[in-house]
Amino acid sequence: MDKEECKQILIEELGVHFEFEYSLPPLAARIFANLVVTEEEGLTFDDCLTKRGASKSSISTSLNLLQQTGFINYFTKSGDRKRYFKVAEKDAFFIKKLNQTLKKIENESQMIEKVAEYNKVHNPQKHEENKEKKRIYMKCLEDTREIYRKTIADLKNLKQ
Repeated sequence: MDKEECKQILIEELGVHFEFEYSLPPLAARIFANLVVTEEEGLTFDDCLTKRGASKSSISTSLNLLQQTGFINYFTKSGDRKRYFKVAEKDAFFIKKLNQTLKKIENESQMIEKVAEYNKVHNPQKHEENKEKKRIYMKCLEDTREIYRKTIADLKNLKQ
């Protein structure tokens, strides 16, 4: 298998991953995957159009979505009127994703505590039955939170 075939397979696999991981539409996911694996400094609108073979309006809509969600941004070159799209600053992208997951973990912890408090008052038997499970689960959430916080701090320190 040559380099281009390997690249196309990877773009498809990444595209499927991005669809499910980030809830992206299929075309936007494939464009993002293309930008992730390209050796180019950035891809123009026409590059995206050629590589994906979709309509101009579909490409435009997908690029706008990727920009609005912070996945990509664009730059221009002196003397060239074209916009070149590229993956947003990678550490910023990773930090954003880690912060989103951290927020989900924090929300989960709050909801577990609320259910436990409710059961403590209104269903003491269930509260007692679930006490040890809750303790183990909450420890897991706290350990995970700490790992995410440390990773975010490490990534921020890389920028400095």
